Amino acid sequence: MRACVKTDMKKVELLDIPIPEPGPRDIVVKMSLSAICGTDMHFLDEFPSELLAGPYPNSAIPQGMLMGHEAIGIVHAVGEDVTRFQPGDRVIASCFTACGRCPECLRGEPAICTGDGTLLFGCQAEYYRVGHADLSAAKVPEGVTDEVAVLATDILSTGLGAVERAGASIGDSVAVFAQGPVGLCATAGARARGCGLLIAVDTIPERLEMSRRFGANVVINAAEKDAVAEIMALTEGRGVAVAIEAVGTQKTFESCTQVVRRGGTVSSVGLYGLTTELSMATLSPTFLHRNIVTTLAPSGTLRMEALLNLLNHGSLDLGALFTHRVRLEEVAPAYDLFRNREGGVLKIAVTP
Repeated sequence: MRACVKTDMKKVELLDIPIPEPGPRDIVVKMSLSAICGTDMHFLDEFPSELLAGPYPNSAIPQGMLMGHEAIGIVHAVGEDVTRFQPGDRVIASCFTACGRCPECLRGEPAICTGDGTLLFGCQAEYYRVGHADLSAAKVPEGVTDEVAVLATDILSTGLGAVERAGASIGDSVAVFAQGPVGLCATAGARARGCGLLIAVDTIPERLEMSRRFGANVVINAAEKDAVAEIMALTEGRGVAVAIEAVGTQKTFESCTQVVRRGGTVSSVGLYGLTTELSMATLSPTFLHRNIVTTLAPSGTLRMEALLNLLNHGSLDLGALFTHRVRLEEVAPAYDLFRNREGGVLKIAVTP
């Protein structure tokens, strides 16, 4: 089969490797659609491959790591202990697989599994393997398209998770810093949750326009205006109930800490990559008596089934996130497009 493999820092290639075989609790899926995610760019540009290879190394891969953790497809083969899936099922899988047996999984937190769950790798390929399938995959209803369903594997869960873990309630004011795919999902999630004043911040006009489409009342171009000052003015100096950091930079994190009201919550879901420390001003009036929460993408079968129900029967319309579509053979230049944020790119769909 053909698979996208990181062969060097900032370099991917399409290689011929064997189709994976399922372990006892695994399924192998024939990919129908995969996606390029901002997290992929951190893996490609910043982290050495040996740190991220996952638990299923393939000796036929000469170097690097299999790319991709967002995909939908048709079950091709199942392991002997799998009970919930069979060949022919249309499925998605969580970007984090979970063992179901460690203390974290038993507490209902599969995204932070400390057993042998792991990041999902290898979805930008003709076939990919999903570990612990009964706990980490979900069947997709007929009414949900591939492009919409694949969002439930990571970015929709992450964006909604930022809103949920912040405890945002009906009528609460929310500011979302960064309107990339995760930030846009957070914006849409805050609107779906019934929040009140919803403020979107970014520096790219096309993304700000999309945030209006997803429910933002006010958009602020941080390249043109002081976002912190604008938000404080909009809230009469009190700050917002929830400030969401959705990209992973010191500047956006610190801005969130400056605009959240006392008793409010900074909710961070950005991936900070090689940024090893964050700082915040302690003299800020909002320093005391507030919450800071961080969230990995809430994962697992039940989570994905809930999101698929929302996508199938709710009012979220997220199909516009996919701005570009390429074939698997074109995936290498698609990474360059995504890295450079060219042509209004938000999300790139990859098909076989």
